[in-house]
Amino acid sequence: MAAATWNLWFAAGATAQGVLAGEEMSITQRDTLALSLHWQPSIWSTNAGSQLFYLVAGHITPHYDLFYARPVKAIAMALLPVLLYLVARRRLLCSPATALVGAVVASVLPGTTTVAWVGTENGLEALWGVAALFVATSPRRLWPAGLVLAAIAVSNYTAGLAWAAVVVLVCLWRIRSVWDASLVLLGGAVGAALVLSPLLWWDNGGIVVTGGGRAGADLGDWQVRLVEVGHLLVDDGGSYYWFSSQAMLTSQIVAGVLAVAAVVALLRRFCAAWPWFAVALAAVGLYVVSSGVPGSRRIVAVAVVGGLLLAPALDELVRAFSRSRRLPRWVPVAVASILVVAAAVTIIVPVTQGGMQTRAELASGQRRIPTDWPFPVDRGGTQTTTLDRLDAGLRAGTLTPEQVGDGWGGTRTLAALITLSDRTGRIPPLTSDELLAYYRTTGDCRLLDGPPTCR
Repeated sequence: MAAATWNLWFAAGATAQGVLAGEEMSITQRDTLALSLHWQPSIWSTNAGSQLFYLVAGHITPHYDLFYARPVKAIAMALLPVLLYLVARRRLLCSPATALVGAVVASVLPGTTTVAWVGTENGLEALWGVAALFVATSPRRLWPAGLVLAAIAVSNYTAGLAWAAVVVLVCLWRIRSVWDASLVLLGGAVGAALVLSPLLWWDNGGIVVTGGGRAGADLGDWQVRLVEVGHLLVDDGGSYYWFSSQAMLTSQIVAGVLAVAAVVALLRRFCAAWPWFAVALAAVGLYVVSSGVPGSRRIVAVAVVGGLLLAPALDELVRAFSRSRRLPRWVPVAVASILVVAAAVTIIVPVTQGGMQTRAELASGQRRIPTDWPFPVDRGGTQTTTLDRLDAGLRAGTLTPEQVGDGWGGTRTLAALITLSDRTGRIPPLTSDELLAYYRTTGDCRLLDGPPTCR
């Protein structure tokens, strides 16, 4: 409940500006409708898992509007600390107190909070990735099912490949019999089918997962990108769709504490901790070789793992003091508890203070949500009132779909006009056939489908 409140608070602050960014409009309005129409609308619309998430959410949310996706994602991402608490308790063998600290820290770090409310794909892959690795490391027989969850992580956002790579490695390592191998093969086959299934679902296009990284690996500037990762983590997370003035790990001091904690966790609980640490390494590795658009949102796994591994490090600290026999039993326990609280406060206080400042900047408009797509807002109006006017114009016949598309954001706006009407029980001002006809006149169609499909 606390995590949902925190995330929703950020979402409400940003929504107070009345601006939906271009990528949010694409993913939560156009791409969701496109999925139901068996239509891939652009070379960037490759993450069918997140499209399905927002499509389902849009149908069940009680208050559908232009900004519905932000609270929906905020609530979904509130499951992350719950999963991390379970990981710390059952996989890293932490006490309830230290597990709680790790889960909270991982969830309030800017690297997690800043993506937890934005209506895009990134962040959702971490949610599914944690669930996948939690299952893959289970002592129960269902552990090969982690491969299916890992595939869902990949389908939600390409950065899920970091989680999937480690899940595959763990599952291969755990094979001890022909039966195990058969289950791993089955899980891998189902997972691959899930990732590739949009190719059968869409009537056009044919690109999955890659999105902005469709050019493949780029090894030429890996050193520069590695330095960039460090900068994003400890100095300034500022990058594409990063609505915060903070670094992903808040500061160099907090980053240093988390780094020491990760080392302690690896040294003291290597067998339990190494898969989680490997995810962070895989995320960094994927970042430095990828040709996609760089930015903090592609290494969310580092913040998640950094906060998580604080839990076993603190747990080791508590156990070290608790084993002392020279003092009355209550003394080392009290000292250990004080140290845990002090360590938690050292991290959580600056992190939450920075988060509150960021939220205030969003709510006041000091940190603007960009209108990074060609949608001219009416003088004195908002995106919502402008869409209402376009809707009325289409219904009255004073505007055509071609005029609206050419003048106000193309297929994104036309799709939004359909979904905003359909989800609220009204007849849309244009048909899906008119939307698809307009698509065939756009550059998106020419890039994705080419002639003779496009005009």
